[in-house]
Amino acid sequence: MTQPDIHPLFNDRKLKLGTFCTNIEGGTIMSSVEGQATASWSSTLPIALLADEMEFEAQVPVGRWRGIAGNPDDGRPSMEVFTWAAGVGARTKNSGIFATSHISIMHPIVAAKQAAAVDDITNGRFALNVVCGWQQEEMEMFGSPMLAKNDRYACAAEWLEIVKRLWTEEGLVNFKGRFYNIKEGYLQPKPTRRPHPPVMNAGTSDEGKHFAAKHCDMAFIPPTTFEEIRQQVESYRAIAKEYGREIKLWSYAYIVQGDTEEDAKSFYNHYVHELGDWKGAEARVKSIGLSAPPMSEEALRGVMERFIAGGTGYPLIGNKEQIVEGLQQLSAAGLDGVLLTWPRFHEGIARFKDEVYPLLVQQGLR
Repeated sequence: MTQPDIHPLFNDRKLKLGTFCTNIEGGTIMSSVEGQATASWSSTLPIALLADEMEFEAQVPVGRWRGIAGNPDDGRPSMEVFTWAAGVGARTKNSGIFATSHISIMHPIVAAKQAAAVDDITNGRFALNVVCGWQQEEMEMFGSPMLAKNDRYACAAEWLEIVKRLWTEEGLVNFKGRFYNIKEGYLQPKPTRRPHPPVMNAGTSDEGKHFAAKHCDMAFIPPTTFEEIRQQVESYRAIAKEYGREIKLWSYAYIVQGDTEEDAKSFYNHYVHELGDWKGAEARVKSIGLSAPPMSEEALRGVMERFIAGGTGYPLIGNKEQIVEGLQQLSAAGLDGVLLTWPRFHEGIARFKDEVYPLLVQQGLR
């Protein structure tokens, strides 16, 4: 195979697309609805192949080691992300394939070598999502302390510097910092992609934005309202400019498609209000502090509903034309790309391919 000159993430399509959470049982929803994705190769591969056929620029798994809200199973079973990326990367040919690395539980030499292997398997299509770690129980499971926010990003900067040096420098790498001490670090072979695979981060605090703008190629911003997304995009681009850099900005959305808007809303009501895990959603919201300061009952229920419906993703609910309109709006907000999920992942992405994707091409988004 000949490596593409441009990584899929940096092609010239107006709106880039990707899949999200296909390595996790249920994807992003919290519901007992039938037809969900499962944490298995037989489930994730058909989704990956459909996305690759549409030349989606990204396929992004979520790195999870246990559940939250005090329940180890709350996060649902999941496939480990580097092995997932190797498998999916070997069977696809167009998409950028991500893995996620938690810096506090994965040594930079190990991550750099795993990434180089997957980059070779994918013929230079690999990309790395760097996560500083936010769930205390998950970090403690590995015996790793939960660092303060400022320390997390300082640690991440050292971690990423080591990884990039291992990827790009031919000699042995020595590094002595506050968090890492590397003596004659060695990595061969190097990644296929030069100078190195793209790096993404999802920091939303001021510290996180500065880290991503200074050190990463992409940032993943939270999907809130149109206006808030637009403001986040402007903020990120302004910070990147401070460092003399440009950065690509992505978010994510969940799609509930019907023949009509009424059909879509009916199915939404079925999987969210009739079959949703409201007890689990309440525990999750409280465990990660979103209910503090105290919310009204109505506001709390609204946040819980977002978790159940699509993991707080941006809602795209309606017929095929309304789905296209929603994606046009996200592009107009300044996003370079959007990761997509569906409650019934297999059925949803297949329908998207047949009915929505051709309209995106007609509208000039693809």
